[in-house]
Amino acid sequence: MPLPIITRNIRRGIKCRRCHAFGWQTIGGSIGKCSSCGQVESVQMVARDYFSKLDLLYPDDIYKRRDIMDHLNLSISEYTLQKVIRSNFKRLGHHKRIYFFSP
Repeated sequence: MPLPIITRNIRRGIKCRRCHAFGWQTIGGSIGKCSSCGQVESVQMVARDYFSKLDLLYPDDIYKRRDIMDHLNLSISEYTLQKVIRSNFKRLGHHKRIYFFSP
């Protein structure tokens, strides 16, 4: 009997640690700022927090690069995305298509 598909009705995007608003934007290469309260943090730190909380909800999830960008909902450069992936994810296998999972 197949497992039921769980619909994921979570709001994607970064939530501010201070005011808990969803108005996070990048202001530099790898720096982000909350548009509501002005809290400034590193995109890598914010992504680490986001995916560690998401991993509690959905353990052992597998992501593609596109999935990571969709979850973050930020306009970041390819270089910053690569830094986020290297610091927060492990590569799954050595296939043509690359998948990642959060440890």
